[in-house]
Amino acid sequence: MSEMGLLGAAGAFKKNLLDLRQRRQEIITSNVANADTPGYKARRLNFEAQLAEAMSPPPGELALARTDGRHFPNDGFMPATGELQEVESAISKGDGNTVDMEQEMAQQTANQLLYNYAAQSLSGQISRLRMVIDGGK
Repeated sequence: MSEMGLLGAAGAFKKNLLDLRQRRQEIITSNVANADTPGYKARRLNFEAQLAEAMSPPPGELALARTDGRHFPNDGFMPATGELQEVESAISKGDGNTVDMEQEMAQQTANQLLYNYAAQSLSGQISRLRMVIDGGK
């Protein structure tokens, strides 16, 4: 079980998401750096399905419902780690390298946008918590 802290399960989820997007960015960067390396196999970090499961109760168990604000929050979040897979390329370069620069640039752009969105969401949550601690000042 992850450390929840003041931000709760939502904060832990967002932190895990940012960590995974950072790791994905590093893998994309590695793919781009090896675009001309013979035999290099491009890789992808897949984590979306695992992350969705991290917020769900295990199979056969019912989700906890918080029906009153005085109930303790459900802190059953288990961080996702992602799965690294090699990419099969439809374009053959003849040297065994599977890096497709157009695909890498598209992946990088999408990942960067989603990272920024998650960072803004976590920042907003921290700002609201800070406002509560400061008493709305």
